[in-house]
Amino acid sequence: MLGTSPFIGAGQFGHRAYEYRRRFFHQPENMTTLFVKSAELGVAAVQLVVYEPLVQALEHAFEIIGEKFFVAAVIMSGVKFDKHLKLIERLEPEVVAMHAAFCDVADERLCKWVKKIREMGAAPAASTHVPGDTIPMLDDFGLDIEAYLAPLNPKGYFMEPDYESALRAIKETNKKVIAIKPLAAGALKPEKSLFGFIFEHADAASVGITSEQEMKETYTAAFAALNKHG
Repeated sequence: MLGTSPFIGAGQFGHRAYEYRRRFFHQPENMTTLFVKSAELGVAAVQLVVYEPLVQALEHAFEIIGEKFFVAAVIMSGVKFDKHLKLIERLEPEVVAMHAAFCDVADERLCKWVKKIREMGAAPAASTHVPGDTIPMLDDFGLDIEAYLAPLNPKGYFMEPDYESALRAIKETNKKVIAIKPLAAGALKPEKSLFGFIFEHADAASVGITSEQEMKETYTAAFAALNKHG
């Protein structure tokens, strides 16, 4: 999936974050261009951080290519959860994830939000920044979700509290896993072997991409790994 964290200038991108936000969040046509190019290259799937400019840019891409994407949306807000859920309703998302800020602390509203996600016809999911702790905790709690969005890469970057516990939790859960931060915010190169590791342990991957050249390199490596894994 095409990840959209760069489009909001997420903090993991360090000094590049401001430039990414200026280039994309404040210029939605640049997001639309990458959405369309992604579909042309065979990836009509997006892990969408829910903010209105991103939703509108994706809707515009739908209009250009004449079809909808597979959408795994992540709602960042607790206060505006209902508003953001309504905002993405017209996108008909297949997956809606609750942000790690709520999942990692087992927010008391999770069960209520899961119910609302199911009522709109999407599969509920939980995002986590601490997969080694959060995945076992929510599995034990029995939260009615179908997937986790969790950091996963062969170097263990962002895999908290440590690589070993995070990888063990990802392996042992019976939920689907969508790997986020597979390139560790640009610290790792998009290589076939890297995606081979990702697809050995996860069901899907979301990669934040900021140019058509990055997209071509990343998708080429990912498709090569997918072909090897069948």
